[in-house]
Amino acid sequence: MLKGGVPGNKVSLIIVPIVAAAGLTIPKSSTRAITSPSGTADSMEVLAPVAFSPEELNKIVAEENACIIWGGALETAPADNILIEIERPLHMDPIGLMIPSILTKKLSLGVKKLVLDIPVGEGTKFATPIKGKQFAYLFKEIAANVGIEAECALTLAHQPIGHAVGPALEAKEALTLLRDYSVGPNSLIEKSTDLAGMLLEMSGKAQKGMGQSMAKDILSSGKAYEKMKRIIEAQGGDPNIIPEDIMLGPHVKEFLSPKEGYIVEVNNSIINQIAKTAGCPSSKTSGVEIIKKQGAKIKEGETVFKIYSHSESKLRKAEKIYNSTGGPIRLGGMVIERI
Repeated sequence: MLKGGVPGNKVSLIIVPIVAAAGLTIPKSSTRAITSPSGTADSMEVLAPVAFSPEELNKIVAEENACIIWGGALETAPADNILIEIERPLHMDPIGLMIPSILTKKLSLGVKKLVLDIPVGEGTKFATPIKGKQFAYLFKEIAANVGIEAECALTLAHQPIGHAVGPALEAKEALTLLRDYSVGPNSLIEKSTDLAGMLLEMSGKAQKGMGQSMAKDILSSGKAYEKMKRIIEAQGGDPNIIPEDIMLGPHVKEFLSPKEGYIVEVNNSIINQIAKTAGCPSSKTSGVEIIKKQGAKIKEGETVFKIYSHSESKLRKAEKIYNSTGGPIRLGGMVIERI
């Protein structure tokens, strides 16, 4: 079980089918996006329905040992639903409410073991590893008090995971990887298999230190994709959906590199701002694509960034933010600073 906080964090769509394909039961209950352009439930809803009654949910999990659903429809944590509806328009997700929000949903589904993803980096909820570690210890202590064994993973979040941000774009990227391990992206492979590996080790399915290797084997063999197809079907979606079937916003703007150089920074906060202005998360087809990421060499005139929107006017507003901020992609050479 995971908590996001970084744009493009669609790892649950990879982790759940890996863990379920290993024979474990993993009911993934998620909120819709609160402060980010897309929550797990928003992205999964591109592939299949995510709102179910408790009776329907029991049937899905009994059939497939897994689900990826929107917890709000279950009314198993009604106070949390009310607080989220207050937080969303304020663009707030305060630390004091995060822990009860996570744990109430997991307790209501009978979760006993949990891996918490704590993204660390500028533009996330935890700007430094120290802050992330403090939260991890607090979370573990409270989780233990309510009968949940938790492990926390501080993960690199200095730039988005993968290249896609927004419900449809993230669903498309996740489905592409599930179908073909060789296409990557590497950041999505590494993070999802690392976290899935922790769950495999906690459950005793894999030896200590061997979980990620097992997770990669399940993913690369196609077993995770086959399991995801069955989860999609059990939730009422089309199991034969392919990435090309996923509709993206018809209004698109490409941004080109003004010069040759290396990408030295990708700004999460600006990406979030642009994606939400373009229409995320309420518009599933809106979002952004980061073509080139930190460390990449780029030539003058190459595409570095794309914005998709369902609305021409929202696309223009998102474009203005890109231009006024200088964009989320910062170019540089090998010299950091001239003194």
